[in-house]
Amino acid sequence: MAVEYRAASARLAMRLKKLRSDGADPQVLHALSRNLRELRAVQRTLDGYYTLPRDPEITSAGWRGRGPSQDDH
Repeated sequence: MAVEYRAASARLAMRLKKLRSDGADPQVLHALSRNLRELRAVQRTLDGYYTLPRDPEITSAGWRGRGPSQDDH
């Protein structure tokens, strides 16, 4: 899926470059730039989904078993 996001961001970047050279409305350019940033962020997240370390604050990556206790019979 990251490949599709990469292709979409490339197409959007080319379109944005053309609109800038044509002198498009600044509000449109700003909205498209924001969309491009979001697309690239999603693409980077998908690229590194299985390789980047996870933040233990928002995932279960740092969970550890509690070990035996007095409650275990």
